[in-house]
Amino acid sequence: MLDRRQFLIILSIIFSAGVTPIAIRITQSEGMPSPVIVLIRLWLISLALAPLIWTRYREDLLQVTARQWLLSGIAGFWLSLNLLLLFLSLEYTSVLMTSVLRRTSPIWIVLPEIMIFGVVFSRRFWFSLVATIVGVAMVGLGGLSAIEAGSNPLLGAGMALFGSICFGIYLLIGRQLNNVIPPLLYSFMVFFSAAIVTSLFVGATGTPVTGYPLSSYLWAIVVAVLAQVFGHIAMNLALQTYTATAMAIVLQIAVVLSALIALFMFGEIPSLAQIFGSALVIYGVVVATIEQTRAQWKHKVQA
Repeated sequence: MLDRRQFLIILSIIFSAGVTPIAIRITQSEGMPSPVIVLIRLWLISLALAPLIWTRYREDLLQVTARQWLLSGIAGFWLSLNLLLLFLSLEYTSVLMTSVLRRTSPIWIVLPEIMIFGVVFSRRFWFSLVATIVGVAMVGLGGLSAIEAGSNPLLGAGMALFGSICFGIYLLIGRQLNNVIPPLLYSFMVFFSAAIVTSLFVGATGTPVTGYPLSSYLWAIVVAVLAQVFGHIAMNLALQTYTATAMAIVLQIAVVLSALIALFMFGEIPSLAQIFGSALVIYGVVVATIEQTRAQWKHKVQA
């Protein structure tokens, strides 16, 4: 039975994951390019965490090795790429397609887990993998017949899918560092690294950071607060009580919320194939996450 605090944390995560794509779409409609929105989001959270890290984790920070900084920088690169692809995908396709495909990360880290960590998966997992792949194909191809699927649904789907792979790589690196670095300190290191990578991308592409309407900057701040305060911080609190499996299920609920809001706000009506495909993806990801958790636990016990 959930107590009030646990209920509010879960509600916060669902709210953040469900509403953030909508806020991103509104910010884009105000004229701000996606890379600039990502830039503002990452620098805001990095600067907000800096005083806390220095006062509470100063000794840990000073003990971070060059290798750990390097791995954090690599993780930050993949996180930055994931966010850039996520935001850009929303410019080309629907909220439903982006939300569904970006939640498939647990599926795409299977091969590294087998090769690097020696994890063995069950038949149920492999069935869920097939179901997810079929669902992804239905969501992507079904976007071609959706009433409002965006200007280039296949391009947007490809970006969202590759973004989920980038996030999977980010998670694999994080698994190595979270055991030796305090989670909040690691989050700061990764966000700071991702902010630098995004700054380099914005500079290299010549994307202006200033000159946009005030409303777009305000919405960019809303995106940062929704994603980081209601999402990331709440997720850290939830993981102290709940498993990654439970969080995967919660995030799949948020996919439905995003699609419903987009339906009423933007008139994004999915095709029948997208609806069935989304259901397959949600099923596949939830089952795969459950099976991954079991397989990892057995692997640790045997080791």
